[in-house]
Amino acid sequence: MKVFWKVVGVLLLVWVAWDLYAGYTLLNKVVYRAQEPTLYWTAVAIRFGLGVSCFFSWKN
Repeated sequence: MKVFWKVVGVLLLVWVAWDLYAGYTLLNKVVYRAQEPTLYWTAVAIRFGLGVSCFFSWKN
């Protein structure tokens, strides 16, 4: 099961990388960095945090 969450983490980080490259992200609508920077950066930061958290576990 740990491998599953690591794969999810990698996919989320790839999504963040694509968002940074493309300049937009997908929520319930397309959010462009230039038009709505606060919403864009909040969404990217949350995805980044979730992606990183997938690599850590409280159980061994």
